[in-house]
Amino acid sequence: MDTLLQLMESYGYVAMFIAMVLENANIPIPSEVVLGFAGFLISQNIFDFWTTLIVACAAGVVGSVISYWLGSYGGRPLLLKYGKYIFFNEKKFNMAETMFNKYGGAAVLICRCLPGVRTFISFPAGVARYPFGKFVIYTIIGTIPWTWLLVWAGSILGSHWKDLIQYNHIFLIALVVLCVLIAAAFFWKRSRRKLAK
Repeated sequence: MDTLLQLMESYGYVAMFIAMVLENANIPIPSEVVLGFAGFLISQNIFDFWTTLIVACAAGVVGSVISYWLGSYGGRPLLLKYGKYIFFNEKKFNMAETMFNKYGGAAVLICRCLPGVRTFISFPAGVARYPFGKFVIYTIIGTIPWTWLLVWAGSILGSHWKDLIQYNHIFLIALVVLCVLIAAAFFWKRSRRKLAK
C-alpha cells in the first residue's frame, strides 16, 4: 500500500483514478486506503474536495462497467478460471448473485454501499445481462455515498486518516444508514411517479 500512496502523492488524481478503477473491477485494493488518503491530501491542500469526489466516482463507475462487461462476456467460466487470482471466489460470487437475483437493480444500488460485495455485484449483473443503462444509473447513485463519506472522513481526520481502516465498522454503520435513506427516497419518488401516470 505504501507504493500506492507514493504514486498518489507523485501522480495525483491520475493515480487515484487508476486505483479506484482497479478496485471496482474486482482487484483487491481497499477503497478505505485510497479514498482515506485522498481525504488526507485534501486536508493538506494538495487535492481539491470536489475534484477528488468527481474523479473517484467516475473511476468507480468505469471499474464497475469493466466488471459488468467481464460478467457479460466471460460469465461464470471466467470467474472459475481467474477469480482466485483476485480473491473473487465462487462464494463471493454466489452471495452477490443471490442478492442480484432477489432484488435486481435495487441490489446494484444497495450493494454499492456495502463492503465485501460492493465491487462484486457488477459481475453477476453482467452475467444476467441486466439492462446496461439501468445498471449505470444504479451504479452512479450507489457509488456517490460510499465515495463521499470516505473522502469527507479522510479530510476531517487529516493525519489520522488511517483510523478509517481501524474503525471502519463505525463508518460502515453510518454508510448503511445513509444508503438506506437514499434508496428509500429514490424508490419512493419512483413509486409516486408510477402512481401519477
